[in-house]
Amino acid sequence: MTDLETLRSEVRGIDGEIIRMIARRTELTTLIGREKEKARIPLRDWEVEKAVLENAVRNGSYHGLTEEFVTSVMQLIIRESRLQQESRHFSGYKGELENIVIVGGLGGMGRWFSRFFRNQGHNVSIYDTGGGTEEFVSHGSLEEAVETASFICVATSLEGVPAVIDSIVDLDFGGTVFDIASLKGHLKESVESAGNKGVGITSIHPMFGPAARTLSDKVLCLCDCGDEEANRKVEGLFADTAVSMVRLSFDEHDKAMTLVLGLAHFINIVNAKMLSEGGYSYDELKEIGSTTFFSQMITTESVIKENPDLYYGIQRCNPFKEKLYEELKETVEELSGFVLKEDRDSFVRTMRESGQWIE
Repeated sequence: MTDLETLRSEVRGIDGEIIRMIARRTELTTLIGREKEKARIPLRDWEVEKAVLENAVRNGSYHGLTEEFVTSVMQLIIRESRLQQESRHFSGYKGELENIVIVGGLGGMGRWFSRFFRNQGHNVSIYDTGGGTEEFVSHGSLEEAVETASFICVATSLEGVPAVIDSIVDLDFGGTVFDIASLKGHLKESVESAGNKGVGITSIHPMFGPAARTLSDKVLCLCDCGDEEANRKVEGLFADTAVSMVRLSFDEHDKAMTLVLGLAHFINIVNAKMLSEGGYSYDELKEIGSTTFFSQMITTESVIKENPDLYYGIQRCNPFKEKLYEELKETVEELSGFVLKEDRDSFVRTMRESGQWIE
């Protein structure tokens, strides 16, 4: 065996040992998850994670490894440990099992919630104007769907949610209704009507997409519709998961989403449009791309490949869109003005002030 072959053989052996040790670590953290569940301790402990990362960085430095590399590797390992803990111990449901109908069950998030609630042990069925699916019991009409449901989750298109809520109210539904719309302002009239007619109603917004594997590190906004019993019931559906629940009013929610979704989406769509019309192919730009370019393109690509109708709806239904676009235009003009007028001090000050906000 040559020296090269010997070295490669040793590397393969080390690779196998790395995987074996990661697997053993995952086994141990799964046992830790079991103890956390018994003690009703939250899945994520920021102080412990911080200590783990700091210890790993110190050990890595001793062996000549950079802090960036060690941190990246350990963050991946820690994330996988949390996913395993949640999937095995923190995704159970300890309450009374419910009959849950997902209206819009053929959509991406409709399917996600259908599978999530089924995995929790609930009896899940769907209603979708697009037809049915063999995976779940499918109702032929909304009237049929509401007959035995205790919960109805409205997961239709953003624009279609108010009409669905109105239809459910007209059917004298006696259970609890909640939607998962990304914006809430356009729901106010329908939600108020439902509440006035005695329908249990609240509203949530999952801050993640249908690719989410578990609820670790995920946020679920609950928008108070004035029905505390409905709030409590819907929160209870997620009580035994690792999701972080945040309560907001409708106005607070949409104001925040103007920045978290509206601005973020819009800037990345602008980026993709300008790049696609810039005279270079994507492959050509990737050959000379900078670190910043590649980092930005990860987000831009994830946005631009999403459902355009959904993203249009998020822009159109945003009650603060005019203010957002005007402020965005003013900001672009201000920053570009600094450069065109060779006003270095103002440009530098703006960057530094923005950096301080991030810190």
